[in-house]
Amino acid sequence: MLKHSREGDETKLKILRAAKTEFANKGFNGARMSSIAAIAGVNQALLHYHFESKENLYRSIFFSTVGERATEFSEQLIKEIDSWNPTTVVKLSAALYVMVGINMDTHDDELHRIFAREMAEGHGLLHEFVKNYMMPRLLLFESIIKDGVNQGIFEISDTMMFSLNVVAFVNDFAHGEDFLKDTSVYDSLYKNKREKLHKFITELSFKALKPAGKELPVPVFDNDKKERLDIIIKEMSDSLNLKQL
Repeated sequence: MLKHSREGDETKLKILRAAKTEFANKGFNGARMSSIAAIAGVNQALLHYHFESKENLYRSIFFSTVGERATEFSEQLIKEIDSWNPTTVVKLSAALYVMVGINMDTHDDELHRIFAREMAEGHGLLHEFVKNYMMPRLLLFESIIKDGVNQGIFEISDTMMFSLNVVAFVNDFAHGEDFLKDTSVYDSLYKNKREKLHKFITELSFKALKPAGKELPVPVFDNDKKERLDIIIKEMSDSLNLKQL
């Protein structure tokens, strides 16, 4: 029984890998179950047996790799940061550090292309995924900004617009690297890319949030805390990295 279960899991993984490539290259409309079966090297009937429909297979690419593990790791990160009894500015600095680390370490060009095609085609098939697994992270980041505004530490007129802007920029920078290869700006942007992105987005955020006439220095947390965050980021990245598909 265990052997059959293991074989079934391996077959599903092969199908998901093939589907990710097919949907990235052709979008949902252009993808064909027959092509996915051919890439995976399996009978097309197995696709319907494991996933029932093209829509379910499409959604499964995201849910099977991210799923509840993202929530578990987020809770682990929150627990770690809260254990420091941090100020709001330290919380923001740590959140930016983690956001950059996760985005840079889990870069997946095929996944990015699937999202781009999803937006272009407008199916809304990933709406539940975004609502359940991406929105909580955006709202968590915004809650830090709101706390700072309420304390008079930060000053910004629209906390959600600011948060969305930061999250979107980090994501676009991480996933847009391939578009700028072989251009004159590539080296200046992507040499030491993780450090460069973290420094830039931290400076930008703290300057944008600085109340008029006040100082808002960027806090520096010690190497021990940074190493503890790096361990969690690596564990999260290794688990969630869609290149494993």
